[in-house]
Amino acid sequence: MDIHCVRCGTIAVPAGHEDARAFFQCEKCNRVWMVHLTASMAAHARTPEARVLVVDDAAPLASLIELWLEDEGYDVVTATSGRQAMELIASHDPDIVLLDLIIPPPDGFAICRAARQRPRPPEIIVMTGLLDRQRLQQLEDGVFHLLHKPLTQEIVLDAVARARRKRWASEHRETVQ
Repeated sequence: MDIHCVRCGTIAVPAGHEDARAFFQCEKCNRVWMVHLTASMAAHARTPEARVLVVDDAAPLASLIELWLEDEGYDVVTATSGRQAMELIASHDPDIVLLDLIIPPPDGFAICRAARQRPRPPEIIVMTGLLDRQRLQQLEDGVFHLLHKPLTQEIVLDAVARARRKRWASEHRETVQ
C-alpha cells in the first residue's frame, strides 16, 4: 500500500518510526507527517471521508487543524471570517463544521444558527476560549461537541471522528428506513 501526500499526491517515503508512530516525507513538497500505526490500519475500515469546514480567525490555527484533518483523509476547507464561512457552507455543503465563536462578522453564534436551518445541517463542533456559561448555553441545542482552547491534535481528531461516525450512522439509518 502506497502512502500519498495529501497536499500534492506524490508517493511518500518512510522517514522513520518511534513507538506506535510512523513518519513519512513527501519528496516533492518536503512535508513530513506522523501517522499512528493503529490509525493507519484502521483507515481501511474507516467510514467514507467527510467534508469539513474549519472556521477560525487565527489563520495559523485553521491551517494547522486543516493539516491534521487532511492527514486523516478528510476533505477540508478553511475560513477566517463569518462571511467566508457562510459562503463555504453554501458552496461546500460540509458534513462537519469546526467553528470558533469569536470571529469577524457574522460571529460563530450566527453561523451556528444559520447552519442549523440548512436542509442537511452539518455536525457542529465549537472551538472556543470563551468561558461565559450563559452565552455557551445558547449553543447547546444543535452543537455536537464543545472544545475549549487550547486544542490538541488528539482532541480535535477524536471529536471529528465521532461527529463523522454519528453523521454516517444517521445518513445510513435514513436510507434503510
